[in-house]
Amino acid sequence: MLAPPNYDNLMPEIVDALTLHYRKWVAEHSGEKIYAYVIYPVPLIAAIGMSVLTEQGLKQVAWEYKTKHGYEQSLEQLAIDLRWSVADTPYCGDYLEIFDSVNERLEGMLSYVDSLEINDPAFDTHYETLESTLVRALNYFRLEVLGGATRLILYVDFGDMSDEDRLRFIKLCNTPEMVNWYLATNKKAS
Repeated sequence: MLAPPNYDNLMPEIVDALTLHYRKWVAEHSGEKIYAYVIYPVPLIAAIGMSVLTEQGLKQVAWEYKTKHGYEQSLEQLAIDLRWSVADTPYCGDYLEIFDSVNERLEGMLSYVDSLEINDPAFDTHYETLESTLVRALNYFRLEVLGGATRLILYVDFGDMSDEDRLRFIKLCNTPEMVNWYLATNKKAS
Protein backbone atom coordinates (compact mmCIF):
# COMPACT_ATOMS: atom_id res chain seq x y z
CA MET A 1 0.00 0.00 0.00
CA LEU A 2 1.23 3.47 -0.87
CA ALA A 3 1.34 6.34 1.61
CA PRO A 4 -1.90 8.36 1.80
CA PRO A 5 -2.01 11.37 -0.51
CA ASN A 6 -1.27 14.88 0.64
CA TYR A 7 -4.55 16.77 1.06
CA ASP A 8 -2.83 19.99 2.20
CA ASN A 9 -4.18 23.09 0.47
CA LEU A 10 -6.56 21.07 -1.70
CA MET A 11 -9.61 22.93 -0.39
CA PRO A 12 -8.20 26.42 -1.14
CA GLU A 13 -7.14 25.24 -4.61
CA ILE A 14 -10.69 24.06 -5.27
CA VAL A 15 -12.10 27.36 -3.98
CA ASP A 16 -9.76 29.28 -6.29
CA ALA A 17 -10.94 27.21 -9.27
CA LEU A 18 -14.59 27.61 -8.25
CA THR A 19 -14.11 31.36 -7.99
CA LEU A 20 -12.46 31.66 -11.41
CA HIS A 21 -15.11 29.41 -12.99
CA TYR A 22 -18.01 31.28 -11.40
CA ARG A 23 -16.72 34.72 -12.33
CA LYS A 24 -16.00 33.69 -15.92
CA TRP A 25 -19.36 31.94 -16.24
CA VAL A 26 -21.33 34.90 -14.87
CA ALA A 27 -19.42 37.38 -17.07
CA GLU A 28 -20.22 35.37 -20.19
CA HIS A 29 -23.84 34.49 -19.27
CA SER A 30 -25.01 37.64 -17.52
CA GLY A 31 -28.64 37.21 -18.59
CA GLU A 32 -29.01 33.75 -17.05
CA LYS A 33 -30.74 33.21 -13.71
CA ILE A 34 -28.70 30.58 -11.82
CA TYR A 35 -30.55 28.48 -9.26
CA ALA A 36 -27.82 25.92 -8.52
CA TYR A 37 -24.04 25.77 -8.78
CA VAL A 38 -22.89 22.18 -8.56
CA ILE A 39 -19.57 20.37 -8.28
CA TYR A 40 -19.90 17.38 -10.60
CA PRO A 41 -17.14 14.84 -9.86
CA VAL A 42 -16.29 11.72 -11.80
CA PRO A 43 -16.23 8.38 -9.92
CA LEU A 44 -13.72 8.14 -7.09
CA ILE A 45 -13.46 11.94 -7.26
CA ALA A 46 -10.58 11.57 -9.70
CA ALA A 47 -11.60 14.87 -11.33
CA ILE A 48 -14.23 17.56 -10.90
CA GLY A 49 -16.13 19.90 -13.16
CA MET A 50 -19.08 22.19 -12.71
CA SER A 51 -22.69 22.06 -13.68
CA VAL A 52 -24.54 25.37 -13.65
CA LEU A 53 -28.32 25.07 -13.46
CA THR A 54 -30.30 28.04 -14.78
CA GLU A 55 -33.94 28.73 -15.46
CA GLN A 56 -33.18 29.60 -19.09
CA GLY A 57 -31.06 26.48 -19.58
CA LEU A 58 -33.78 24.35 -18.05
CA LYS A 59 -36.36 25.73 -20.49
CA GLN A 60 -33.97 25.20 -23.40
CA VAL A 61 -33.31 21.57 -22.47
CA ALA A 62 -37.01 20.84 -21.88
CA TRP A 63 -37.78 22.31 -25.34
CA GLU A 64 -35.07 20.16 -26.93
CA TYR A 65 -36.36 17.01 -25.25
CA LYS A 66 -39.88 17.83 -26.48
CA THR A 67 -39.08 18.87 -30.04
CA LYS A 68 -35.92 16.93 -30.95
CA HIS A 69 -36.37 13.77 -28.93
CA GLY A 70 -40.15 13.41 -29.09
CA TYR A 71 -40.95 13.27 -25.38
CA GLU A 72 -44.69 13.30 -24.85
CA GLN A 73 -44.77 15.15 -21.51
CA SER A 74 -45.70 18.82 -21.47
CA LEU A 75 -42.88 21.36 -21.44
CA GLU A 76 -43.83 22.19 -17.85
CA GLN A 77 -43.55 18.56 -16.75
CA LEU A 78 -40.26 18.10 -18.59
CA ALA A 79 -38.87 21.18 -16.83
CA ILE A 80 -39.99 19.78 -13.47
CA ASP A 81 -38.41 16.39 -14.24
CA LEU A 82 -35.14 17.90 -15.53
CA ARG A 83 -34.68 20.64 -12.88
CA TRP A 84 -32.10 18.72 -10.83
CA SER A 85 -30.48 16.73 -13.64
CA VAL A 86 -26.94 18.10 -13.60
CA ALA A 87 -25.93 16.31 -16.80
CA ASP A 88 -28.88 17.71 -18.76
CA THR A 89 -28.08 21.38 -18.34
CA PRO A 90 -26.47 23.07 -21.34
CA TYR A 91 -23.86 24.33 -18.86
CA CYS A 92 -22.36 21.04 -17.70
CA GLY A 93 -18.58 20.92 -17.93
CA ASP A 94 -18.01 24.47 -19.15
CA TYR A 95 -14.47 25.85 -18.71
CA LEU A 96 -12.97 22.56 -17.50
CA GLU A 97 -9.49 23.94 -18.13
CA ILE A 98 -9.91 26.08 -15.02
CA PHE A 99 -9.84 22.85 -12.98
CA ASP A 100 -6.73 21.39 -14.69
CA SER A 101 -4.36 21.76 -11.73
CA VAL A 102 -6.95 20.51 -9.24
CA ASN A 103 -7.80 17.58 -11.49
CA GLU A 104 -4.14 16.69 -12.00
CA ARG A 105 -3.83 16.51 -8.25
CA LEU A 106 -6.99 14.42 -7.86
CA GLU A 107 -5.95 12.08 -10.68
CA GLY A 108 -2.58 11.67 -8.99
CA MET A 109 -4.36 10.26 -5.96
CA LEU A 110 -5.69 7.33 -7.99
CA SER A 111 -2.48 5.34 -7.60
CA TYR A 112 -3.10 5.39 -3.85
CA VAL A 113 -6.72 4.32 -4.36
CA ASP A 114 -5.60 1.55 -6.73
CA SER A 115 -3.25 0.23 -4.06
CA LEU A 116 -6.15 -0.30 -1.63
CA GLU A 117 -8.61 -3.12 -1.29
CA ILE A 118 -12.23 -2.00 -1.66
CA ASN A 119 -12.97 -3.10 1.92
CA ASP A 120 -9.89 -1.35 3.31
CA PRO A 121 -10.95 1.35 5.83
CA ALA A 122 -8.30 3.60 4.26
CA PHE A 123 -10.41 3.65 1.07
CA ASP A 124 -13.41 5.02 3.00
CA THR A 125 -11.21 7.52 4.81
CA HIS A 126 -9.77 8.80 1.53
CA TYR A 127 -13.16 9.06 -0.15
CA GLU A 128 -14.77 10.76 2.87
CA THR A 129 -11.85 13.19 3.04
CA LEU A 130 -12.38 14.19 -0.59
CA GLU A 131 -16.17 14.51 -0.17
CA SER A 132 -15.64 16.64 2.93
CA THR A 133 -13.12 18.79 1.08
CA LEU A 134 -15.62 19.48 -1.72
CA VAL A 135 -18.34 20.43 0.77
CA ARG A 136 -15.99 22.70 2.72
CA ALA A 137 -14.88 24.32 -0.55
CA LEU A 138 -18.48 25.09 -1.52
CA ASN A 139 -19.28 26.50 1.92
CA TYR A 140 -16.16 28.67 1.86
CA PHE A 141 -17.01 29.78 -1.69
CA ARG A 142 -20.48 30.83 -0.50
CA LEU A 143 -19.01 32.81 2.37
CA GLU A 144 -16.08 34.46 0.61
CA VAL A 145 -17.19 34.80 -3.01
CA LEU A 146 -20.96 35.03 -2.72
CA GLY A 147 -20.75 37.05 0.50
CA GLY A 148 -22.89 34.48 2.31
CA ALA A 149 -25.75 35.01 -0.14
CA THR A 150 -28.28 32.20 -0.26
CA ARG A 151 -29.69 32.79 -3.73
CA LEU A 152 -27.91 29.73 -5.17
CA ILE A 153 -28.15 26.14 -4.06
CA LEU A 154 -24.64 24.72 -3.85
CA TYR A 155 -23.94 21.00 -3.67
CA VAL A 156 -21.96 18.01 -4.92
CA ASP A 157 -23.72 15.71 -7.39
CA PHE A 158 -22.38 12.45 -8.81
CA GLY A 159 -25.10 12.33 -11.47
CA ASP A 160 -26.45 8.87 -10.85
CA MET A 161 -26.78 9.19 -7.09
CA SER A 162 -29.97 8.69 -5.13
CA ASP A 163 -32.27 11.53 -4.12
CA GLU A 164 -31.27 10.79 -0.50
CA ASP A 165 -27.57 11.28 -1.26
CA ARG A 166 -28.29 14.47 -3.21
CA LEU A 167 -30.35 15.78 -0.29
CA ARG A 168 -27.50 14.95 2.11
CA PHE A 169 -25.12 17.14 0.09
CA ILE A 170 -27.71 19.90 -0.26
CA LYS A 171 -28.22 19.92 3.51
CA LEU A 172 -24.45 20.15 4.07
CA CYS A 173 -24.10 23.23 1.84
CA ASN A 174 -27.30 25.25 2.24
CA THR A 175 -29.66 26.90 4.70
CA PRO A 176 -32.83 25.11 5.84
CA GLU A 177 -34.89 27.49 3.68
CA MET A 178 -32.93 26.53 0.60
CA VAL A 179 -33.26 22.85 1.47
CA ASN A 180 -37.02 23.34 1.74
CA TRP A 181 -37.10 25.03 -1.69
CA TYR A 182 -35.19 22.09 -3.17
CA LEU A 183 -37.58 19.63 -1.52
CA ALA A 184 -40.63 21.52 -2.80
CA THR A 185 -39.33 21.59 -6.37
CA ASN A 186 -38.16 17.98 -6.25
CA LYS A 187 -41.49 16.78 -4.84
CA LYS A 188 -43.23 18.05 -7.97
CA ALA A 189 -41.17 15.64 -10.03
CA SER A 190 -42.36 12.64 -8.02
